[in-house]
Amino acid sequence: MKGASTFFQSVASFVIVYCFLTLDTRTVLSPFVNNPFTQIKELFQHILQPRLERCVIQEPESFMTTPEIIVSRGYPLEIHHVVTDDGYILELHRIPFGRRDTRFENGTLQRKPVFLLHGMMATDHFWLFSSSNNSLAYILADHGFDVWLGNTRGNMYSRRHISLDPNTDKEFWNYSWDEMGQYDVPSSIDYVLNVTRQEKLAAYFGYSLGCSVFFMSASQYPRINDQVEVMIGLGPTVSVAHLNNFFRFLAPFVKPYQFLQQWLGIGEVHRNDGFLHQMTRLIGETSHFGAAIGRHVLFQIFGYSEFYHENDVFRFAGHYPAGGSANSLAHLLQNYNSGESFLHFDHGPDGNMERYGTIHPPEYNLTRVTAPVYLVHADNDPFATVEDVSWLMARLGNLKGTMKVDSPTFSHGDFIWSPRLAELVHVPVIDLLPTPFIYQQDYI
Repeated sequence: MKGASTFFQSVASFVIVYCFLTLDTRTVLSPFVNNPFTQIKELFQHILQPRLERCVIQEPESFMTTPEIIVSRGYPLEIHHVVTDDGYILELHRIPFGRRDTRFENGTLQRKPVFLLHGMMATDHFWLFSSSNNSLAYILADHGFDVWLGNTRGNMYSRRHISLDPNTDKEFWNYSWDEMGQYDVPSSIDYVLNVTRQEKLAAYFGYSLGCSVFFMSASQYPRINDQVEVMIGLGPTVSVAHLNNFFRFLAPFVKPYQFLQQWLGIGEVHRNDGFLHQMTRLIGETSHFGAAIGRHVLFQIFGYSEFYHENDVFRFAGHYPAGGSANSLAHLLQNYNSGESFLHFDHGPDGNMERYGTIHPPEYNLTRVTAPVYLVHADNDPFATVEDVSWLMARLGNLKGTMKVDSPTFSHGDFIWSPRLAELVHVPVIDLLPTPFIYQQDYI
């Protein structure tokens, strides 16, 4: 009976998620002008837009971009663009100093840069979601650091390329975690160090996938290890063999999912302005029952959270998910199916032979990650479970320490929205960082 129940859960999960991905993908519907799905979408968008706009007064940050939120909180902002070696244009958001500080004009001091990278299908909004005294980006800026927020390829801020159009060129979406580690991380770090005229980041902060792609990059490029004084991994998702959330029900269907993805030409998934995403926002906002549904969906992904507020559902849905490639989701499911390992993307026997010279995807050598690493994890995290974090700890080349969050109910999502985030995570972690300032005579 239990096996049958799990089977039907898996089938239902696959159908629901796949339909969600398909309907959110304009490349599937756009060729069919009179497609009923297109007509329904346009009708609901016509109804939804005025309804959503009336909520601006209630939750204004739901409708603001990351730069707008930073400015509205009273912090300085710079917007930068990085071009990767394979032509993707990434948008970085910089908070050069804190709300109560000013830029050092006399040149006697220089702030050390820190770089923060978000999780899968997200944006740098993850670092800004909570109150200003509880969000890592603001806390670091107020402590004297030069804060740089990264955005990986394909999300709403990095949906550009020097030659490819994301709306019409499927090649734009032909990437997985591998390309983020191979191109996005090193290009972003190089750019930050070049602009700030520094040799090293004071720290690299990764959350979830932001940890994975750093380890991918550092294991391939030794210079990355030398460009970081310390790496802080929050809820690191590397091996996900013990994944304990909704996605484990979809994992058995990753191959038919990829087949349908290629057959239907699906490249982009989880657009922030997608039809079903707008429907989710409407449902979550219109009633207490709708908010409860939205909260339940988030808990199925990020784990149950004890301190999540009802109003956060609609505010969170305004920014997440933020878009990405179908292959990125497939890479997660492949990792789960491969057990305790950390593999390159599986392109199939022929594709693997062409790319890697073997029929199976090779494993990343984590012993080559020699940058000083601290891992922060939680007992109640369904994405970065205790077993998977222990596996990672045993393989990193220069693990300096780990910190278990002092709360038995702390989940993966609590790294984003817990009202106790500063107390439980940020303040202890900042004690691990070097001084935020460098005197002129030290770097001339």
